[in-house]
Amino acid sequence: MPDHYHLDPVFKPVLLAGQTARLMRSVSSFVDVRVKAVFPLGVHRHDFGTLTAASLALDDTHLDMGTGELAQYRYVVRGAFEIHLQHPGGVDQYRTGGSNKSNRTEAFRIGEMEPALEPDQAQAQWMLSQFYVLEEETPRFDLYPFIPLAAAVEAYVDFYGIGYALEKLKDGQGLVTIWVNGRPSGDSLT
Repeated sequence: MPDHYHLDPVFKPVLLAGQTARLMRSVSSFVDVRVKAVFPLGVHRHDFGTLTAASLALDDTHLDMGTGELAQYRYVVRGAFEIHLQHPGGVDQYRTGGSNKSNRTEAFRIGEMEPALEPDQAQAQWMLSQFYVLEEETPRFDLYPFIPLAAAVEAYVDFYGIGYALEKLKDGQGLVTIWVNGRPSGDSLT
């Protein structure tokens, strides 16, 4: 297992070359892999357009990877709006049993932050923005402008990435479990 927690404030690879992992798409869908290589993806600034109201289920196919590749991303919101991640499309990543993504006071979203003014909150958002894209499993984003809006908001998001070249292993050989699509659920404790 890697010697660091996967939500470390420093953005570093969750896996290193030679390590193995079980990449979970759902409770019953997974693939065991060995990392052949780790490589930087750099920064991709995506323009989601001008927001005058909420925009739902927007994708960014620039985040898709090639066959046998995985990407580890974090992002920074560049504008007066918030993001709610769906990955896969239709599966809310930021949620609890009582959350409502359409209601700002009940939602879990990541918004623009000024690191100099709110360094702890900015660092927490940086860590919590992490997600993975396996091959061409495009994530979807719901964007919500801050209210009230004086004018339309330009919606830019900077995506920072680390890429992995993978080889498939036989089932049962993945050492570390990583949810790359969807999210785990617990069992009833009563």
